[in-house]
Amino acid sequence: MDFRLNAEQSLLRDKVSEFCRRVIEPRWLEIDEKGDISRDVVEKMAEVGLFGMTIPSEYGGQEGSFLEAAIAGEELAYHGPALSLAVMYLLQCSWGYMVKLYGADDAKQEFLPRIAAGEAAVGIASTESHGGSDVSSVKCRAVKVDDRSWRISGEKSMASLPSVIEKMPWGGGWFLIARTGDPGLRHRTITDFILLMKRNGVRLEGVSYKPWTEFARKGLDTSVLTIDNAIVDDVYRVGPVNGGFKIAMEGFNLARTMIGAICVGCARWLMDRALEWVKARNIFGKPLASYQGVSFKLADFATELEAARLLSYKAAWTADRYYRDGQGTLGDVARAGAMAKLKCASLAVDLGEEVMKIYGGAAYFKETPIYRAWLAAFSYVVGAEGAENILRLIVAREVIGREYVE
Repeated sequence: MDFRLNAEQSLLRDKVSEFCRRVIEPRWLEIDEKGDISRDVVEKMAEVGLFGMTIPSEYGGQEGSFLEAAIAGEELAYHGPALSLAVMYLLQCSWGYMVKLYGADDAKQEFLPRIAAGEAAVGIASTESHGGSDVSSVKCRAVKVDDRSWRISGEKSMASLPSVIEKMPWGGGWFLIARTGDPGLRHRTITDFILLMKRNGVRLEGVSYKPWTEFARKGLDTSVLTIDNAIVDDVYRVGPVNGGFKIAMEGFNLARTMIGAICVGCARWLMDRALEWVKARNIFGKPLASYQGVSFKLADFATELEAARLLSYKAAWTADRYYRDGQGTLGDVARAGAMAKLKCASLAVDLGEEVMKIYGGAAYFKETPIYRAWLAAFSYVVGAEGAENILRLIVAREVIGREYVE
């Protein structure tokens, strides 16, 4: 077993890291402070192929593996630890890939090249106020109008990227999870759609949003999405009618894999800030690093960080093994993705809190940006893309057996 990256993967990491040092690192604080991802940053990310990382070359993408996507995502998060850009990136990698797998040919030809070019974006619209992680209980309704179109109505309480989508030259929308049958049948009457808010530069009717006020990750908005009799062409249906639950779960598996990688990048940044501080800070005539109360804690976190990084890479490798090599099962992908998010997000939060304590009072002011990374990672502990207990349930079912775990 060789733990080294191969030559191609190492080159990718170095190129993305160099790009991030030049473009992302000087801008991430500004993006988080203003709550806005500048258009020129998006264009530069698209120029180097980041938004098309997992999109096939026939649609203008890089056709990269999920391991390569994870490597790039880790670097994006390290150099932009408030995570707005890294989260925007992972949404394109995961939900864009689900469109590639299950979308209609015409929709893929129209949408995927524009994602890869940074002219459009895709978010996820799943969560509803009554259900949270219970995707099988969604109430947002899609009713068939005729053989060519659907009428969709309902509300999503946490839809990602609406203001980003609105600013895109072409536009974009959401991977939307809707009810297309008897609610009593739960997951058996779920269908997925691409719900466009803006297409070819024109804002579409029937879709509006109201942003939440987030305390972190401010460059990337999350909003209440209201859908009022929006007409959606059947070509934007993703997968079979009433067969959307399994597809949506696949998307979450891949998103969690990518979340693990970006949380590792965030944790790496926090660790490096801690190491700089304890080496430079002198207390009672000695460097802070010389005190075992500090150095032992950092040793423990360094160990945990290495374990988390290996787990995130294995989750990406597991996804590649299934989707590219046809080996393993979806259960393997689900378990690895859930483990990666569970481990890596909690590590970034725990490490962020410890670094705040190591910095002492200096960490309590906005001038010291540690809190930005700490709170950004916290979004993935409180529930984005699956609450912690949902992740534990997924792992328990795969490890113990579904017949034992409810």
